[in-house]
Formats: sequence, structure tokens, C-alpha cells
Amino acid sequence: MSDGIGRTFERFNRERPRLEQTVDELKEALGRYDGVALYGAGSSGIALLLALRRAGIFPLCFADGAPGKWGTEVMGLEVVPPEELARRFGANILVVVCINTDGQTYCRSFDEALRQGGHSGVYERLRGCGCMNVVDYIALRRCFALFRGDNTGNLPSCPDVDCLVEHRENIERVYERLGDGQSREIYANILTFRLFGEGPEIQTLSQEEKYFPRELFALSDEEHFVDCGAFDGQTLRDLLARTGGRIGAWYALEPDASNYERLERFAAQLPEELREKITLSPCAVWSGESDIPLCALHGPGSFAAPYGGTRVRATMIDKLLDGRRATAVKMNIEGSELAALRGAEETIRRWHPKLMIAGYHKTWDFWEVPELMLEAGYSVYLRSYMHHLSFVFYGLPADGGA
Repeated sequence: MSDGIGRTFERFNRERPRLEQTVDELKEALGRYDGVALYGAGSSGIALLLALRRAGIFPLCFADGAPGKWGTEVMGLEVVPPEELARRFGANILVVVCINTDGQTYCRSFDEALRQGGHSGVYERLRGCGCMNVVDYIALRRCFALFRGDNTGNLPSCPDVDCLVEHRENIERVYERLGDGQSREIYANILTFRLFGEGPEIQTLSQEEKYFPRELFALSDEEHFVDCGAFDGQTLRDLLARTGGRIGAWYALEPDASNYERLERFAAQLPEELREKITLSPCAVWSGESDIPLCALHGPGSFAAPYGGTRVRATMIDKLLDGRRATAVKMNIEGSELAALRGAEETIRRWHPKLMIAGYHKTWDFWEVPELMLEAGYSVYLRSYMHHLSFVFYGLPADGGA
């Protein structure tokens, strides 16, 4: 097994007492403030709210920059304009910014985070509203117990470190089997960040290449593309830009009703010859056919969760295609990737499509997503498009694919 990966785990085991903060210590640190407010009523904000509640910490409210959310409730918590925070709760509250950051500044303590700042535009707005105590949610990551179980949603900067340690052998095996040295370097550096909250710089792709890295594979003008988590059609826009505006077929799945309306409007504006090649489905992608609860955010980040307030239809890729050809499958579906891959086993076995699968939403995706791809006979590569935070595993079939 990899000596480098092993040394990283051994170093973590030695340094853990220095790195880790207990729940009681976190509560003591938070006790300096007159309450906690969460900025960002999206998937990360919901995840942190649930983690804090499990630990007996109860935030005052959400704040959000989107006026459409003001006056609503998310998970039973009111969403207020940022301008109301200090007026309603006083200047001595702590505002935790729940926006996934690219992690270019890492802070080991509240005090350091308060000095250094984070999302400049958000911080400036909050401080202009009288909120002087502002930190990014990553400042809480040292309380490992807070994120144990990793079952609350999308907090990729705060993994379940005990789960990582428990699955050291899986991680080492994946590392050894990744397809090139760059993949192994990125994998090792992401692991270092997840254990220590800091690490080497990670080479990143542009957003335009996150599903289509030119160095790994070429695209034809006859791709039969399955787009899981199609949102508003951006992936198809990127695909068409690479293929001269031509495709073989596009199967787009999007369960959030607001996003699906945007997807339909986008598809309706396409030339007729393209529209004839498009299949839109208002479904989540899953391992079976059922109704599942969705936490619908009416924008990026909607995710399946037991506490989701919207029931949506879920389908399998195998059922959707019903034997039809697939040359590429993309998944960025907020933690449902493993279930969706299991519902595509027949398609993968028959057609050997290129796979582009996000691997960062759940701690265990870090090894279980590439393991499934490796078991299916794929060569697996890893590239990042937001440093340690957002990355994609690419599966390339040994036989060249469909």
C-alpha cells in the first residue's frame, strides 16, 4: 500500500489531540456570543443547522442574500435579511457563513478566522449591517464529533474524519489504482486537507472543463449523453460548445420543479433538430423506481434527504434508457451518486459509457464512487475544479467505450 497515504494517516493519529475540539469546547467558544446565525439558507446551511442541533446548539435564524427567501422558513428556522441581524439580535452574535468556499484561507480558531475574514463580498455586507463577528463554516471543522455520520447534507469541507480513518485501507487501494500520477497527487492532497484542514495547493480545472477534461478524453458529435442533475442545461451548453453544436442524444434528469421549468425553457429555445434528440425527465436518479423526499432549494444544490419536504419521482438510468445506447453519463446529484450508479449497472455493463461522477458530497464517496467504477472495469482518474472542495472521478472504459 502507499507509504505516503499511510504516513498521512499516521501523522493524523499522532496530531489528533492537538487538532480536535470537543463539543463542550465548541459550546464554550460559542458562549462568548449572544447566539449564532447562519448565513446561507441552502444545502450547506441546512447541513450545518442539523449538525449543530444534534450537538444541542440551536441557531437563532438563517440570513440570506436572496430576497425571495426572506420571510420564509427553512427547517423550521426563519430566513431574515442580513440587515435585520444586528437590529434584532444585537451586534454580539456570531454569523457563520454557510457557503462552500474554495478554501484558500484556512483558520485554526475563531479568533484567527475573525481576523482573516472569508467571502469578501458577504463579509463586507454583513459588517456593513453591524455584524462584526463573522466566520466561514469551516472554522467549526475541528469539532470532529459535530460531523460524525455525515448524514446531514452537503458540507464537503467538514468530513467525518472517523469514517476516513476507519476506511484507510479502502482509500489506500483506490489511491494505488488511480489512472495517473496527477490523480494520485490530487487524491492524496484532498485527503490531507480533509484530515488536517489544510494542505498543499491542488491543481484545478476551469469550470468549463469540469466534466470534459481535454487531457483525458475526446468528445464526438454523436455523444449519447445522460445528464443527472441537469439543472438549467448548462452541461449541454458546454457539450455543444465542444462538439460543434451536435449530439446524438441527450437525456436530462432534474427533480427540482423550479429548475425543471428553467430546463424546459432552455430546451424550447434550441433548434428543432436538437430538440428532437432531447429527452427531459422531472425525476431524481436512484437505484430503483420509487417516490423519494427531496429538499428542493429551487436552484443549485437540491438534494434527497429524509427530511425533504417535497416528494418526487425517482427512476433508474437502466429504466430510463431501456436498453438504448449511452456514451457518457454525468452525475452531480448532491450525494445520490452511489445510488444512481447502482441503478445504471446494466447500462454501464452493456455500453461502457464514459463516466463523470462527483465524489465530494459524502465522506464515503471519496472511495466508494471510484471503487464502483474500478469494479466495473474502468480506468479511473481524478481532477478538481475547486481545490479540495469539488472534484470529479472520470471513468474511462478499457475497450474505448460505446
